[in-house]
Amino acid sequence: MKITTKIVFSSLLAFGLATATVNFPFPQMSDYGGNATLLSDKAAASEQLKQQFLYWKQVMYNESGDIAGIRSDPGSNEYFSEGVGYGMLLMVYFSDNTTSYQAQFDKLWNFYKKFENKNGLMIWKIGNMSESWDAGNGAALDGDIDAAAALIMAAYQFGDTKYLDEARTLIKAMKNAEFESNGLHMPGDAWGDAAYNRKNPGYFDPAYMPLFAAVDTDNSTFWSNTAYDANMKLYEASSAEVSTGLIDDWTDKNGKSEDDWYSYDASRAPWRNAKAVCWHGDQRALALDKKMAAWVATIPASSMSGAIIRSSGQLGGDHNSTFVTSLMTALISDARYQSKLDEYWAEADSLGNENYFNQSLKLLNGLLVSGNMPNLSAGSLTPIEPGPEALSRPVASTSSFLFANNTVSVNLKGQSKVELLDLQGRMVRTLWNGNANGSVSLSVSTQPGIYLVRIQGQGVTETHKVAVR
Repeated sequence: MKITTKIVFSSLLAFGLATATVNFPFPQMSDYGGNATLLSDKAAASEQLKQQFLYWKQVMYNESGDIAGIRSDPGSNEYFSEGVGYGMLLMVYFSDNTTSYQAQFDKLWNFYKKFENKNGLMIWKIGNMSESWDAGNGAALDGDIDAAAALIMAAYQFGDTKYLDEARTLIKAMKNAEFESNGLHMPGDAWGDAAYNRKNPGYFDPAYMPLFAAVDTDNSTFWSNTAYDANMKLYEASSAEVSTGLIDDWTDKNGKSEDDWYSYDASRAPWRNAKAVCWHGDQRALALDKKMAAWVATIPASSMSGAIIRSSGQLGGDHNSTFVTSLMTALISDARYQSKLDEYWAEADSLGNENYFNQSLKLLNGLLVSGNMPNLSAGSLTPIEPGPEALSRPVASTSSFLFANNTVSVNLKGQSKVELLDLQGRMVRTLWNGNANGSVSLSVSTQPGIYLVRIQGQGVTETHKVAVR
């Protein structure tokens, strides 16, 4: 039977508008497909995180008309692009069945756009929500890269394709102004020749590369291969220098240490690599976190403090959530560290409410290790292209999977099974179990909601999110 097809994203869009709720409400408490070791009590951690987020939002989030910024500290009128990126991610992931933070997300994104420079990237530091504090109007990659990823996740969380269009524009701007042709990142867009030999590995996020490749299809190979490989080599070279595996704040273009410090710049590195492990099962990222974890596991959580001398492991005097939770995320790499992971989260929670950077890192790292930072685009068909024509054009998939009008259309060959699961992976019912040779249309008649369709056959298993109406 021939049916009019729409990709699964269009179903999510319709569902989100129909119910006026978000598509992936907090808490998700995902297991990331078994890719990582997570907190023993994800439910308790989720409650703790929600309370910490509400404090963060109350004292750091500041609105002015149709824009909003994240204060550099409570009461401060300094705002950084990295704070905008963190804030956008947090508004996506903490939206739940009772409160959508889409309005706050939009105001943060408006702030980003209000202070875009000539390259289409946000000026890294703003004062009083009204003026640049950087005479050169330079951008910083760490803020830009998180904002771009947040836009992609917002498209799936809030059900609006406009965010994908804006993500695509931002991703292209980053490629043009903040990446070399060989794939190596530059710390920002106004560094001149220094950007070619001075690198900040913690600015680069391997978890985002498949997402960028799917959205910026003109440059998909650049993101998935060139940029990914070049910057993972920086991480690997920095890790290989020291027995602790700690990443340096700053390196040269070959990953050689500039100062031997694991400090606030490098503190994003374990989270970024752990995210790639959770989302994609990234083995290079896993190896980096495993090496760090072996050292972290020897340090009591109550003693962990920075900045840390990488070569000796000598701890500094700053005992805060930046160092406790950033290194905590490395522990997801091996089940042997389960109790140590729980210990580190308990210590972070006991530290209470902290300043902007420490509290932001606690929330981001805590979301990841509690299963509350899944890749929301994972169930979609890729690549996703803009415009209404994309919603009626089949998109390649292992099984040519399509979903529209509560009907699954899928090409099967040989013995195959198609199952409907809830978001916790529990069986709802079997849609197909038998031999087939060609297209099969399967009606999905169940309670409205978001489900998973799992297809098994031909030696492969694939899963797609669908929204039943």
